Amino acid sequence: MRTPTDLPFALAHAAVGAARERDAAARERMLETLDALDARCWLGLDATLRRYRSWGGWPGGGRFDPLRALLAACHRNGRIREAAVRRLADVRGPAALTVLAIRCADWVPELRAAARAALPSDVDGRGLVALVDAALALGPRREGGWLFERILADLGEHPHLGALLGAAPRPVRRAGYAAAIAAGRLPPETLVTAARCDPDPTVRLACAQSIVDSGDPRVLLTARSASVRALALRALDDPTAAAAALTDRHRRVRTAAQETLRRAGADPAERYRRLATHTPPAPAVLDGLGETGDERDAGIARQGLAHPRARGRVAALRALRRFGASRPADLLPLLHDGSPAVVRQAVTGLRHTPEAVPPALLADLLAPENPAHVRLAGFRLSAAGDAWQRLATDLRLVDDADERLRGTARADIASWLAFEAARVYHGPAPERAAELDGLLARAQAALGPERLRLLRFHAGLSVRP
Repeated sequence: MRTPTDLPFALAHAAVGAARERDAAARERMLETLDALDARCWLGLDATLRRYRSWGGWPGGGRFDPLRALLAACHRNGRIREAAVRRLADVRGPAALTVLAIRCADWVPELRAAARAALPSDVDGRGLVALVDAALALGPRREGGWLFERILADLGEHPHLGALLGAAPRPVRRAGYAAAIAAGRLPPETLVTAARCDPDPTVRLACAQSIVDSGDPRVLLTARSASVRALALRALDDPTAAAAALTDRHRRVRTAAQETLRRAGADPAERYRRLATHTPPAPAVLDGLGETGDERDAGIARQGLAHPRARGRVAALRALRRFGASRPADLLPLLHDGSPAVVRQAVTGLRHTPEAVPPALLADLLAPENPAHVRLAGFRLSAAGDAWQRLATDLRLVDDADERLRGTARADIASWLAFEAARVYHGPAPERAAELDGLLARAQAALGPERLRLLRFHAGLSVRP
């Protein structure tokens, strides 16, 4: 059972209620629930129980069992916490170890000393996970350093270190791998498997670095992670491997390959030019050419605007922008592209020259029958124009059927009024003013009287009664 760190009062109430039950099975079920909480959840529960005011002494009176001792160790009364801590010394479950660890950082010196004396030195794998999790969570606290140093100092030698490598809390897994690597306790095949496909990028890189330091990085060239492949390429510094990686889909890997080739005296741009002769070139070839070429390669990139794959068209647009060779005539047709990524790139290329977008095209882009990403492109290009064009577009969309566009337009009007309207020193041209007058009249129900009054004032329009 995973519980959010910000534990509700209801969990504390349920735990105290279970501790008062005569039914041992109910208390055992609650103990299993608490055993499954991670350290950050326990810190939240501890804080909640410390504020819990509907118990007097221990829940369950003077009777003792692990659940009652656990909750009493979180009592607001320091004497009750200390008595419970001494009882917890005989309990080895994850919850008991976590609560003992929390009390090791308690603000009361006597209670800290009792908890530290009660903390066992020999724990099984499940207990080690709980203690490492607690040590990492408590480390930043004023009194958390003692536990952090005790638990992590000799972690690499712990007989149950392997339990950390499969732990659920990500910080615990990272600490386990770091300790195991430092102690040389991971066999090469485990390092390779983790470096190639572990779900945690920190673990992947740590294992990959260990392989680079002591093994053959070639086994990492086909790893799933781009960071690991780039690390392997830099470690190998092999022009042959670098040439093969020039067309990797990730820029980080391509950059490592390009650097290696330059050190070997080769020009990666020339390689990309040769690869671009294939029809159609791979999208990564167009990306690589954009990263290494210059304005002389704009013709190749421009041909890529007709690439059959959206990734190829995106790469071509990026390359043209890097070369400073984006032309409105090339970009305007792509504003109706079926790929949202292509349209976003085209908008990016046009936003610095909004005057190049004809008003008729802006109106066409905003047409209700267009896909949402095309209409959003029209909105963004309108917003890049002058203040009155932007306001007119916002007013057209304040009651639009598309929820996203409608919300964006209303938020943009609010932002314009709050931060920009007072700095617009030129009123709208007569034709634009007449357009705004009609749009404001149509949008009055969506805007409300006060916002409508402000907009008419800033636009220099008479305020209608």
